[in-house]
Amino acid sequence: MAWDIFDEIQRMQEEMDRMFNDFFRRPYYRSLGPGRSPQESELRATPRKREALTDVQETDKEVIITAELPGMTKEDIELSITSERLEIRAESKDEHSESREGFKASGRQYTGFYRSIPFPVPVKADEARATYKNGVLEVFLPKKDVAESRNIEID
Repeated sequence: MAWDIFDEIQRMQEEMDRMFNDFFRRPYYRSLGPGRSPQESELRATPRKREALTDVQETDKEVIITAELPGMTKEDIELSITSERLEIRAESKDEHSESREGFKASGRQYTGFYRSIPFPVPVKADEARATYKNGVLEVFLPKKDVAESRNIEID
């Protein structure tokens, strides 16, 4: 699976569309809170998961999958491996509140990533290993040995 500039441009376009839609929705219905419409309040109540940026490399002995998961800790990440694909799920929730005399504020922040990646070749899922450092997840999957072909006699 090779990197394609057109896929990257499409992903960037979708992200820009989402950002512009969020930005231009805000100034209406000030009486409902800090500039949110009823529709936007519903949208914001349902957390969205972004697609993690990934790269798949194939060497002679293994398949290496690299995923960018900024702001996550190792405990926030869940990996599911089958013989055909790798699923990456990551969720981070943060709640905070502050109270002073005559003032009270609270907030919640939710970040989530999801990606399902098919393998380009058969792999040994039970021998997979993963590392996570500085927001970058690397999953190493050894390739299965391809069985050699042989002739079979017919009785």
